Amino acid sequence: MNELTRYMRWLTRITYVLLAIGAIWMLIAPHHHPVLMGLILGLSISCLSSYFLLYKVRRMTDAAAEGRRVRGGIGFVWRALAAVGGIVVAIEFPREINLQALLASMVAAPFILLIVGIFINRKESQAEMARFAERRKEVEQLTGERGEKDA
Repeated sequence: MNELTRYMRWLTRITYVLLAIGAIWMLIAPHHHPVLMGLILGLSISCLSSYFLLYKVRRMTDAAAEGRRVRGGIGFVWRALAAVGGIVVAIEFPREINLQALLASMVAAPFILLIVGIFINRKESQAEMARFAERRKEVEQLTGERGEKDA
């Protein structure tokens, strides 16, 4: 499994959990409806933008590996239009969607990916250090046995 796939799988899990929490909270506390709708819409736009960026990056890396050029960039215009579309909806319906919550949650996916990357790399480095320590013990045992035989 590719590293980007693992990161996006974690992003999807965390996004679904946050969306479920937001939906349940809307049922429990309807007076927070506009803020929660802004968070849900912004988180959805952020996650979809991350998936679109992943698609474009994979397309570009596959093309580079094959030695061909890819027409177009990394989809900045689409992602910017999605963000602007969310803002327009929030401005058009201010009683249903809180603009500040929307803007705050539209940057959630990059932060989630950053935190997931830190935890995954930390876990892998700890596992690598454990393998290194185990290998070092094996080498010390082998050199100790050789030293005893030589003496």
